Amino acid sequence: MISRFGLMAAASVLAIASSPAVAVELNILVTSGYSPAAGFVPAAEIHQRLYEEFQQENPDITLKYELLDPGPTGLQKLLTLASSNNLPDAVIVDGQWIARLVQSDVLQSLDTYWPAEDRADFHPAVIDAETIDGKPYAVMFQTGMRGLLYRPSTLQAIGLDEFPKTVDEMMAAAEQLKAQGMSAEMVPAKATDEPSTMHMLAIYWGLGGELVDAEGAPIFFEGENAAHLAQVYQMYHDLVASGAMLADVTTMDEGALRPYFYGGEVLAIGGSSSGVKQMWSELPDLENDMSVAPYPMPVAGTEPVTILGGFAYGLTVKDPERAEAAWKFIEFMTESENLGEVCEALGILPVRSSIWENNTFFSTTPIMQSYRKLYDGNMKTRPAVPIYTAISSAISSQLAGVISGAISPEDAVLAARDAVMPEYERQTTR
Repeated sequence: MISRFGLMAAASVLAIASSPAVAVELNILVTSGYSPAAGFVPAAEIHQRLYEEFQQENPDITLKYELLDPGPTGLQKLLTLASSNNLPDAVIVDGQWIARLVQSDVLQSLDTYWPAEDRADFHPAVIDAETIDGKPYAVMFQTGMRGLLYRPSTLQAIGLDEFPKTVDEMMAAAEQLKAQGMSAEMVPAKATDEPSTMHMLAIYWGLGGELVDAEGAPIFFEGENAAHLAQVYQMYHDLVASGAMLADVTTMDEGALRPYFYGGEVLAIGGSSSGVKQMWSELPDLENDMSVAPYPMPVAGTEPVTILGGFAYGLTVKDPERAEAAWKFIEFMTESENLGEVCEALGILPVRSSIWENNTFFSTTPIMQSYRKLYDGNMKTRPAVPIYTAISSAISSQLAGVISGAISPEDAVLAARDAVMPEYERQTTR
């Protein structure tokens, strides 16, 4: 039992008064966006309904939830709860945490719970991202696939038939846009912000760079990998220096970019598929005038590698009875029909083939079909190794200095190395 488990208000206790005597009180930690406490009303409503349906179908389980920060604070909270033997029964975690949480004995293997036939409905890269030493440790239920969001009408207004595919083409478009008081693109470049790194990685991987070797050791600062990362840093610097991108991106996350897009101050912004419906709710005319494009590349003939990453349900309890109850909840929430409703309500991309094929929203909506092209193309997951979070933080932390000219791209690579290696040594020698 979790002592003093901080619960939400009474609305978060979803027991049914007429239910028989409670056998299991199930405690879960969930991120607000994927819970009845979501600030986006459709997300709150669908999760409230599904929680209630689960409760009705399982009257012997009392479902309680507490909110978990989706960022580094949430990861540290889980590690702290583990050290005090005070973990909940199930959690929603960022996929990048999985390896770290397995290393710290926070997540339990799902090998005996998750049927192989159900796993087969998930994208193979999703299964790979959740698998450590041959066993799955989480069920990724969505992907926040990233690209450049733009209005086709704005593209047409400057005489372009297709979105720029190279940085040189983007620079040329920027010159046309300047006359209209617009920037060409804005992508988040905020330090220690995971999406900042994710936007970079699509380009870095497209150039052929690798973050870690087969054993999980950092190699992004070696040889060609270092050259490719420096090239990405240089691209950011050049975009800002030329006026194609505003220097203010060094203080912005993805949400902070949206007002510039809404106000017609920029052609394209780096964004996630997870934010599409939120954007439609904030500016309804975007629903019929928004698409997504791959990032323009600094080298002609190369293509970005789309990052597949997202949030996942994990099992944290070891007690067999409680684990069985927790798996029932995870299985219910990730079942194809239920998950399809969640994905549609939020506009998040599904990772189950059956949802792509059977849900009308995903099979017919133009922007979702644009994302499907990325989904079916060259794609890669973040490395499932404990050191990844430190690598991500170190890489994004150098962006501000590179963009301002305070540090060269080459020195930024070395600075990122120097930030990562002490943590890697700590992880591998403890």
